[in-house]
This record gives sequence, C-alpha cells and structure tokens, in this order.
Amino acid sequence: MSQDELLIKLFDEVEYVLPKFGFPPLVTPYSQYVKNVALMNVVQMEKGNERWSMIDENTWDMILGQQGRLIGPVAEELQKMAQEQGRTFFDGDPNDRLEDQLDVYRKKMAEKGWDVGLDEEELFEYAMHPQQYEAFKSGVAKQKFEEELASKRDRAQSLEVSNMPSASKPSVSKDSSKPKVLDIDVNGEKYRVTVSYPGETSQTNKVADEVFTKVVEPSENGRELFVSSPLEGKFYLTKEVGEKGVKVGDKIKAGEPVAYIEAMKVINVITSPHTGTIAEILVSHGSEVCEDDHLIKIV
Repeated sequence: MSQDELLIKLFDEVEYVLPKFGFPPLVTPYSQYVKNVALMNVVQMEKGNERWSMIDENTWDMILGQQGRLIGPVAEELQKMAQEQGRTFFDGDPNDRLEDQLDVYRKKMAEKGWDVGLDEEELFEYAMHPQQYEAFKSGVAKQKFEEELASKRDRAQSLEVSNMPSASKPSVSKDSSKPKVLDIDVNGEKYRVTVSYPGETSQTNKVADEVFTKVVEPSENGRELFVSSPLEGKFYLTKEVGEKGVKVGDKIKAGEPVAYIEAMKVINVITSPHTGTIAEILVSHGSEVCEDDHLIKIV
C-alpha cells in the first residue's frame, strides 16, 4: 500500500471518528485527539488489530466529559468500552474536578531549594510537566542525553569501521575475562546486575531503584512472552509523579495496564496481552522506544 493510499485511509478515518466522539470542536487539543486516534485506528487495523484498540488517556478524558460537554452524543460502542474499562462519564463543570495544585508544587520547590522563577514561570512549568522538570533539575535528563549521544557515536563509529577495507580496520582487543552480567543472591532473592568498567560506555540506568533486575524463574512450559510498544515515543512506568509502577515479580493479567507511551503530545496506556509474571523490564523509565520494541518480558 502506498503512502497516498494510507493518507486517504486516514482522511476517511477522521471522518468516521469525529461523530463517534460527539463532534468535538476541531481546535487544539481536540483536533489532535481526533487525528491521533484516527491514525492509531488505521495503523492498528492494518496490523490486524481492532479499531479503538489504542485510545490515549487524554482522549478518554474528552470522551468522558472531563474536559467539558461535547456537542453531540458519544457512540454507544465507546460508551460500552468505557463501562468495560471501569470509566465513568462526567456531566458537571470540569473546574469542579480539579484542586489547585500550585501550593503543592510551590511547597515541593521550597523543600528542594528550587527558585519559582520570574512571575512563577518555573512553578508553572513544574506543575505542568512534573516528570520532565524533575528529570531536568536532577540531572537525569542530561545523563540520558549524554548516554544516548555516546551510544549513537559508538554506532556511527562501528558502521564507519565496518565499511572500511579489511586492511584498514584497526585491531580491537577485547578482554573476555571481564564479566558483563552477574547473577547475585541477596537474602535469598536472585538479581541480575550489569557491570561496566572505567572507559566503557554504560547504557545501564543509574537510578538507584532500577540498578538491580530481579531474576524470575521461567514458567514450567518455558514460555517467554513480551509486551511490545505499539508506537514510537517515550516509555514511562507511571503516568504521574509519585505513582508506583509495575515491578519485576508482579503478577499481571491480560488487559491490565503495565506502562505508558508518550507520543504526539498524549499519553497512551500500554496493556499486557498476556497473563503471567513480570520477569524483566527491558526499557528504563523515560527512554525513547520505537514501534514493536519489546518493553516487558513475561513468563
């Protein structure tokens, strides 16, 4: 199928989605919600999945009336989906749902010694984007950027070397005696640790609670299943700061939310297609992922 044919499919899907959503006004951000869901519908159906299998949380808020009353009624199929997922419709004033959080973030900034900025611009930035702001202020964002930059440089150098004539390639000495991965036992609990050495580029996440990966024994039938990313974006274990995400060893059921992907300015819930135990979280919180990347391993 050509890109032109896919584009026509997208236009047709936008026309289909708009009345199903209750004719939201096609202005920011509602026009983005309609376009994003139409795009995901086309992509998912082309991959053999069902329509509406990827509705992001921001769009659900709009559908449920949490951002204001829609012009028309929401389609029955979406109302049924909302009910099956335990979502409730709201018919009041959206402002009544929200509590003023500025004092909360103002207190957090005072505790951390952060300046609220001129006209409290920094305070508003923190309140609007808490995860990104904390990553910036703590240095985690810079660390991830430098690691990603180093990784891209390494790949570029490897590609350059691989394209060299054999006689021109530099000799590389690898010390195979240095272990890269160790399995250790801490009070009866098994953990897998990635080891790096001075001078090496480490791609491991240095956040304390993500350094160790608990080793889960395979199930009796030895199966390995994965939760994969349906789209490109940023991977998060939680949607809000302070929430607790899934962890290695947790039991999960098919259809249960396990992670989030931020893409096209919206948050998409990632559910597990399998029932089992989380054996490994393959991507660090806040990392960029591509479509079909494995995110979580399940046994």
